[in-house]
Amino acid sequence: MELTTVAAVLPADGNAILLVGYLLVIAAAAFFGGSSVSFLTLGHRRLQVLLSFTGGVLLGVALLHLVPHAYLEFGRRLDTTMTWMLGGFFAMFLLERAFHGHAHHTADGGEPATACLHEPAVHDACHGHAPDPAHHAPTSRWGWGGAFVGLGLHSLADGAALAAAVNADTSHGAGWLAGLATFLAILLHKPFDAGIIATLMLGAGWSDRFRRLINLLYAAAVPVGAIVFICSLDLLGDRQQAVTGAALALAAGAFLCIAAADLLPEVQFHSHDRVLLTVALALGISMAWGITLLERFAHPHGPPAAGSGQQPFIPPSASTRPALAPRRYGSGLDRLWFDLKATVTTDFVDRSQQISNQPLLLPDA
Repeated sequence: MELTTVAAVLPADGNAILLVGYLLVIAAAAFFGGSSVSFLTLGHRRLQVLLSFTGGVLLGVALLHLVPHAYLEFGRRLDTTMTWMLGGFFAMFLLERAFHGHAHHTADGGEPATACLHEPAVHDACHGHAPDPAHHAPTSRWGWGGAFVGLGLHSLADGAALAAAVNADTSHGAGWLAGLATFLAILLHKPFDAGIIATLMLGAGWSDRFRRLINLLYAAAVPVGAIVFICSLDLLGDRQQAVTGAALALAAGAFLCIAAADLLPEVQFHSHDRVLLTVALALGISMAWGITLLERFAHPHGPPAAGSGQQPFIPPSASTRPALAPRRYGSGLDRLWFDLKATVTTDFVDRSQQISNQPLLLPDA
């Protein structure tokens, strides 16, 4: 199925061309990442800085972009949003445990003696990495298969998350910013993942032709995941919003798992360049925040775009808000606690309605 199929499935104003462009760039980046291991030496320090920056972007995109959008798609049900996000975190954790999917090494031919504080064998054992072919003899000619399966499944999920993000942002009138944050998060770490598979195959002695074939298959995984998700929307009917919210929340959990369980521990281990790596992490978070801020100005979650299938929310006036039920106080401390909760809740509701111009259900005290 061609990528142009996406244009036929999304609405006419659904930024189909933008999504196809995202998918082509990601596929090209993944293919380059897998092809570059035989001739490109990134270097230990630059690799750690880039990993730290990528970890910041993943954290920021997950918490500042994907979770809020999933919350809106779920009709402002926070418990449902968090449940799906936790499911995505745990699913990615199991995927990592089963296939050892993320092992960010390069085939540099060996790191400097001062790069790490321990020997390569100890480094791999401490971090749970697949053995680096630059330091270890391959244990199996098919040892790369686990990484390919695990990262391939992850890439299919990334494609679905990107399509869901573009679909959700478009329905809220995001324009050219639709899905930008999710696109950057996927783009930054996909070349690393492709490089892992290629490095393992290189160490196992596979031919250039077969490595290119596997690299091409992996590069196509994200577009395939996006196409499958978009094509399945027509079969969902009125459940499109719930499925989109689930995809966004699952992606948020997966991004959190990758950042918290893989990238950040890798960076934290290295005691050198602490300031540089911390600045890179902060820059990654700042980039994600900046993109979210741009989207907020472009579409402050106002009325959905025409043809999106979503019903606009009409904020109630203060006089139509449901009154709180009378409360009996058991003690002065109980009354103080109740007044504090009522004040914080009311202030949160007022501020949220000013930002989103949409109603929120006032929880019972």
